[in-house]
Amino acid sequence: MSYQLMKLFYITLFILLLNGIIDHSVLSAQSLISFTKDDYQAASQNWSIGCAPTGYIYFGNSSGLLEFDGVSWQLYPSPNASIIRAVAVDNRRVYTGGYRELGFWERTQNSQLQYFSLTDSVKSQFGINEEFWSIFKSQEQIIFHSFAGIYIYENGSFTVLKNGGFFNFATLVDGTVFVAIHNDGIYRTENNQLIPVTNSDFLKEKHVRFIAKGHLPNTYYIGTESAGMYILNTTTDEFKPIANNLQSFFITNKINHGAVTAEGDLIIGTILDGVIGFSPTGKVKFQYNNKNGLQSNTVLGISFDQYNNMWLALDAGIEYISLTPGNNYRMYMEKEIGAIYSGALFNNQLYLGTNQGLYVKSWQDTDGSFKLVDGTQGQVWDCEIIDNHLFIGHNKGTFISSNEFSLLSDYSGAYNIKRHPRHPDVLLQGTYNDLIVYRETQNGWKMSNTISGFNNLTRFIEVDHLGNLWASHFYSGLYKIRLNDDFDNVESVIKYDKFEDGPEQLGHLNVFKIENQIVITTGHKLYTYDDLKNTIVPYNLLNDALGDFKAAKRIVPGLNHHYWFISEKGIAYFKIYANEVSRIKFYPKQLFENHLIPDHENIVQFNDTTAMVCLENGYMLLNLNGNNEGIDIASHEITLRQVTATNRKGKPFPLSIEDQSINLPHSLNNLILRYSFPLLNGETVKFQYKIPGLYDQWSALSNKPTIELSRIPSGTYTIEVKAVNNWLKSSKTHLLKLIVHPPWYQTTYAIAGYLLLMVGLMLGLKYITSRKIKLKEKRKREEKEKELIQLKNEKLSSELSYKSQKLASSAMSIIKKNEFLLSLKAKIKKHKEYLGNRYPDKYYQEVIDKIDDNISGQDDWQLFEANFEQAHEAFLKTMKKKHPELTPSDLRLCAYLRINLTSKDIAPLLGITVRGVENHRYRLRKKLGLTAEDNLTDYILNA
Repeated sequence: MSYQLMKLFYITLFILLLNGIIDHSVLSAQSLISFTKDDYQAASQNWSIGCAPTGYIYFGNSSGLLEFDGVSWQLYPSPNASIIRAVAVDNRRVYTGGYRELGFWERTQNSQLQYFSLTDSVKSQFGINEEFWSIFKSQEQIIFHSFAGIYIYENGSFTVLKNGGFFNFATLVDGTVFVAIHNDGIYRTENNQLIPVTNSDFLKEKHVRFIAKGHLPNTYYIGTESAGMYILNTTTDEFKPIANNLQSFFITNKINHGAVTAEGDLIIGTILDGVIGFSPTGKVKFQYNNKNGLQSNTVLGISFDQYNNMWLALDAGIEYISLTPGNNYRMYMEKEIGAIYSGALFNNQLYLGTNQGLYVKSWQDTDGSFKLVDGTQGQVWDCEIIDNHLFIGHNKGTFISSNEFSLLSDYSGAYNIKRHPRHPDVLLQGTYNDLIVYRETQNGWKMSNTISGFNNLTRFIEVDHLGNLWASHFYSGLYKIRLNDDFDNVESVIKYDKFEDGPEQLGHLNVFKIENQIVITTGHKLYTYDDLKNTIVPYNLLNDALGDFKAAKRIVPGLNHHYWFISEKGIAYFKIYANEVSRIKFYPKQLFENHLIPDHENIVQFNDTTAMVCLENGYMLLNLNGNNEGIDIASHEITLRQVTATNRKGKPFPLSIEDQSINLPHSLNNLILRYSFPLLNGETVKFQYKIPGLYDQWSALSNKPTIELSRIPSGTYTIEVKAVNNWLKSSKTHLLKLIVHPPWYQTTYAIAGYLLLMVGLMLGLKYITSRKIKLKEKRKREEKEKELIQLKNEKLSSELSYKSQKLASSAMSIIKKNEFLLSLKAKIKKHKEYLGNRYPDKYYQEVIDKIDDNISGQDDWQLFEANFEQAHEAFLKTMKKKHPELTPSDLRLCAYLRINLTSKDIAPLLGITVRGVENHRYRLRKKLGLTAEDNLTDYILNA
């Protein structure tokens, strides 16, 4: 409950009867609200009070400076950990004083108070135990009072007034500080000097505790601690006692503080018996002590706020007492006696019918407690005054009293009792099961009989102008009953389960009478009985005039053509006369703080000025002459007290509240707003807000004066906040402009960057697309070129293969030819050897030469060389270029090795033996510069 430290107690009304009786027919007493240390979270003991023009209230507390903004409390620890004895407030500062310490507090930008000490500039004047007990503001001066003297602070410096005496008491009267110096007299300050007011010996050994301007010219009220109250005439220097009837009270209970109200009444706070208010003639207006609501009997401080409400600083706790006249209601909490269903003001006694029994106390003895009436234990349903008799409808039966109570009937569950309009000596009553008849005899009212023919639970009954008895069942409908002339039997019964044009599901019906006209409530609208048509019809006159209260559940007659209507909206008081309907009072449901008894709401009017509302744990008295009805709130505006932004991790950042606008970076888009509403008049207030564009409807009413907003979207908003009292009246709406900047990625620069990036991306995309197209076209071209090359290569390969085949065929042809020639040559040689001279040498050599020419013929080589050049372009040229020492025979061998011919194949081509080929190969290796490890064929193939 960090934001709801204020505890609005149910308002209690007490007036002490001291030497006289106060008139209770009008609610003229005060409302009391108590604040405990659990409420304000500081020490119990409070020493002084300062009321600011803003409505804030400050208290000097044993733990520090207490601040109350009308809703919540805040404690500022004292600067030197000592008790703050004295408090005074001006428009800008809060001045405080304590043990060897004085200074002031100023508000910072985040609405917190910061302390500035004045001690160093004046502590040279302090005594050993200097302690400041009161502070006053007079024009431009701040006056601090200690028991040793007066310290006047003005224009940044101090003037100290001392005369060696004991400055027992100091106060401010009409802007002038008055000082009581023990056994020396009373002085006033003027031009920074002490001027005697009186040095009368009358004050010897008397401790003055109160000085105020008297009601007569040149007079002052003087209150002493233990010698009573007096009025001082400064012209004659005479002291005369006032309020003689209270002198013994003052002497016994010791005066500690005092004040004078705007009406001229005196308020005295005592050490032993609380606070008392009285007129100068001694007429007691009120007294509060710990017997009737005060937390402590020791009053240490008294002050009045700007609304003339009284605040008390007590030895234990703080009290608020509203002295504002014209209050509309007072609530009494009586939890011990149970839920209250009915009541009556009878013979100056207040009777309350509860679920525990009938309780009573004197109407005048507001200090007293309720007592149970013997024999009435149990549920009481109804209290009615008829012919100066009090009838009590009880679960056990019906009781009657003129002086003492007696049981009139023992028929259980006695509800509503009514006089028959045509027979004043007959009373009719509904119960759990029976209808009962009572008759007035010479010996008083007696039960006559029950009515035969109808046995049902009847909560409300009425008799119309035709003599029909109307009875509403608690659960199941409405009955019109015709009785015989002796009222002992039912002639006819008509149950109404449905009305002609009633769309509602009928069931929870109640019957009442307004201006002798039967009225039926349904919770939606009102109906009545049309005797001409003998039917039930909507009561359009009232439905049109009553507004929301046509949905009333119960109607209670008041006085002089006035009626109370109870609905889900609350309670309204109407005057209905001659077809004219006017609303006099309206009490919203919220006013009763959810204490009405569901389905048993009731109000009892005592007289022209006072009515009582029955509650679950007490009762409320309404002042019908009150004319406030919560309208004061409309002229006040709530105050923004504190603003805190938090980041995503919840780290708080207090913000300045000097301007009516807040600028938040997006990283701090969580906001906590705390408000105050220092209108203190005893009314409970709640809070609502809306933020058009974010939350367009007013929020639900909340007791907390705080608004917590999370993850607020970027944008500009107006936060509207108002206070609403129990009368559903609203204060002025507080407006706060809120600007939440977008995140960095939504700023103008970021958007410009995004645009540039998009343009860059588009250009890049265009470039990439164009490049891809070009690359694609290039790849297509390359693929086509590769295809062409491949085709060309395939063609060349084919041609090379063909040429190689042709070259191979040519070589093989030459080889075969040469082989043939070599074999032929060998045969011829054999023939020569065989024939000898028979084969002439001439012919033999001719044939051999011819064969040799064909074996190494130039034509064969040229043909081979031509085919070889086609298959192995520029091979021979390359070899000749690299190895110019190669002979044509070497080149021919290289060519044959190029086509991978073996030595055996090469021998016929060269016309030599295989061994000759090997020798040639050897010589070739040398010319090519090959080593033993090098392979000749591989070298030629890779050349």
